[in-house]
Amino acid sequence: MAKVTDRYRYSDIDFNFAKAANGDVSRKFDNNAIKQSLRNLVLSNYYERPFRPSLGANLHDTLFSNFSQGVLGELRTDIIRLINEAEPRVILTEVLTGFNQTTSTLSVSITYNYLDSEDTIDITIERVK
Repeated sequence: MAKVTDRYRYSDIDFNFAKAANGDVSRKFDNNAIKQSLRNLVLSNYYERPFRPSLGANLHDTLFSNFSQGVLGELRTDIIRLINEAEPRVILTEVLTGFNQTTSTLSVSITYNYLDSEDTIDITIERVK
């Protein structure tokens, strides 16, 4: 009888590079791997990846724009396009973007479906003066 060695559907390397019990680099599984992937995609800027210069949402460059509903709508559209193209493991439900003038923070909330369960990831970046 064949031995089942992997009981998870997806796994990725943990970007914190924590050491696992066996001395190897630890991994993230299923929904945690997807959350890490989504966060990594959205926080990537254009031209950060050598052979895929258009991969990313360019949040950090957008952070220093004059925010209006048009800029936030364009950012939302870019994030939707990015996730639909680069992360086939999820079905995107909703993307919300917002900017708080008093704290100079840009927030992105992504709601997605993964294997019959819904989850949300919140990403917030702050403009440092």
